[in-house]
Amino acid sequence: MNLLLAKKIVSSWSAYFNEFFKGDDNTRILLSKTFGIISTILWVVLGIVGAIGAIYAIWLGVQLARAEDQGKRDDAKKHLITVFIAIGVTLALIVIFNVALPALISAFINPDALDVPENKPDQGMIHAIKPILSLLKA
Repeated sequence: MNLLLAKKIVSSWSAYFNEFFKGDDNTRILLSKTFGIISTILWVVLGIVGAIGAIYAIWLGVQLARAEDQGKRDDAKKHLITVFIAIGVTLALIVIFNVALPALISAFINPDALDVPENKPDQGMIHAIKPILSLLKA
């Protein structure tokens, strides 16, 4: 039984919408592509933050090695620790949003929670927002 549940767990937002969304195909494709673009942007941001953080950490290391008095060394150490913490937090948040959150939601969601009723003209954009809102009640 647990093995069958493990097969339903997804590791990306596009796989999540393809697996659990049973509504309009256009809405599923739109949500899948939108969350795919957001995930790609976040991975690029992670690369940029990592590169800038590495360059800044090297610069701080040089400043630490060249410092002549204890005050400058302590200041460089504090900044270096802050850089490592910032890079770690950024990495953790991006991995949580891109990998862990779809896996957690897919593990605990009711498979029928993303059903969207037939498209009615008086509902407007409600049918496109319902899958996103249903993530909150998972």
